[in-house]
Amino acid sequence: MLILSSLKLNNKLSQAHSLSWLATSISVSICYLLLCDVRNNKPAIQLATADIFSATSHLQNLMYLERHLIMSLGKYVANMEHKLTKIKGYIDHWEATAGREEFIGTYSEEDIIGNPLQAFQLVKRLTIDWKTISELFKKDGWSEVQQITQEYKSIMPKEDDLHGAALAIVRLQDTYNLTETELAMGKIQDQATRIQMTARDCLYLAKHAFNNAYYGYSLDWFEEALRRAYNEGNTTASVSEIQPFYQMASQVVEQFRRESREKGTALDTYHIYMEASGSKEHSTKFKMLEDDNEDYRKYQALCRGEKRRSPAQEKNLKCYLRHNNHPLLYLQPIRLEVQNEKPFVSIIHNLMTPREAEMIRELAAPLLSRARVQTDNGTMDMVSKTRTSQTAWFSPDTHPIVNRINRRIEAATGLSADMTDSHCELMQVANYGMGGHYTPHYDYLIVDRPEEERDQVDERELYAGDRTATVMFYLKDVVRGGSTVFPRLGVHLKPELGAAAFWYNLYRNGEGMIETVHGACPVLMGEKWVANFWIRERGQFTKRPCSLNPKE
Repeated sequence: MLILSSLKLNNKLSQAHSLSWLATSISVSICYLLLCDVRNNKPAIQLATADIFSATSHLQNLMYLERHLIMSLGKYVANMEHKLTKIKGYIDHWEATAGREEFIGTYSEEDIIGNPLQAFQLVKRLTIDWKTISELFKKDGWSEVQQITQEYKSIMPKEDDLHGAALAIVRLQDTYNLTETELAMGKIQDQATRIQMTARDCLYLAKHAFNNAYYGYSLDWFEEALRRAYNEGNTTASVSEIQPFYQMASQVVEQFRRESREKGTALDTYHIYMEASGSKEHSTKFKMLEDDNEDYRKYQALCRGEKRRSPAQEKNLKCYLRHNNHPLLYLQPIRLEVQNEKPFVSIIHNLMTPREAEMIRELAAPLLSRARVQTDNGTMDMVSKTRTSQTAWFSPDTHPIVNRINRRIEAATGLSADMTDSHCELMQVANYGMGGHYTPHYDYLIVDRPEEERDQVDERELYAGDRTATVMFYLKDVVRGGSTVFPRLGVHLKPELGAAAFWYNLYRNGEGMIETVHGACPVLMGEKWVANFWIRERGQFTKRPCSLNPKE
């Protein structure tokens, strides 16, 4: 469960003694109120661990499933309307004969039973007409709809998927400075849609914002819910239902504000981030996020398109054609655009054809599973909470296209990408779903550990060595968002179909370049597909030899 409980709050408080007021000011009853749906007294928020929302490929399957269901529901409605027409016809016939006004409330035996025509109609209705109605209702049209939902039960979304989708909207709002009023009206930046949110929708998002420590945003969503409840006439959610949620959330935000005034910068230690937004007093956005640090804030700024480098820093960046003295590139040199010199970050344009990108997407779509990350012991058994995407892995034996791309990478980078001898990891294809993102991280796996712990890494990892370089292909254009950004370098790479981002993760001496910390911006509109090739140290000793300069 996405816990807005005293347990969750106390866990945070145990790490931040300066927030001790929170444990005492918010009672269990208040927490339970914010956690529950007051209509049925059931928990309203649960932990977002589901998988469907994390890949647009699966969302596409849901879209087709819903269309199938709509067709079946249309048939069901038509069938029900036909049945109701028959029933109404039966009633109308009765009202025109034995149910006329003058017969109501009387037995009228002579007028009904004594009239042979009336008697005939009575017998006919209870034999032919009633039999027809009875036969109609022996056939249950709903079974066809149930059959579809049973056949596709494995891809039907669960409540956790809805929770994940709600959190994605709040994350998009936070990253791209979207207002709750425009979102509720169906407007995403300057893109208008026909989607209109109800008061119930806004209340749901407000709860999620609160329970995920987006306190300032939760207040705005509660306010929007109140406005819409009033305008709707309390149809989807009532003002009286929303008001207690709003008041309790206001108390918490006010406590944060008071504590920040009293303690000053002490709260920064615990990643409580205050961002001015708008003119309303309470609209200062209070957040308490584990990943909220300087890199994360720069990451968000770059995602919004804010410039983080001066013209002087960019004046020496170049674009050029290069063949690397490789036979594959003599007739068609690569088009390389340098994005940063030290450490080296670049974009290689048109390194993959649109048809190849489409083929890789088609191969990966049925094999996608939720992105996982390595744990401290080197295993791959933990679902990533910082990366909302789904991935699939491909070896050279999977399809000839893998080897073809490998050879092209070797020609373009001058490095060895031989997967059979662990010079390069298997090709990883990733599909980012609703608000799909990857918070700032670096790609190297071994050198981020203390030196005394590096020999504890899995033998296969030690054999292959660390990730010397990264080659990431963009398999599709993204309508909005989805860029790759380097917070410490001020680099912003926009997804471009067929292009590949290429950068080094390690110095020549094998130590990590912390400046290569990078993140994937949330996908605002459209879908994002990438193919990652992580080139390992093994096999690069002659390709990229050590240098006497430790910073080269």
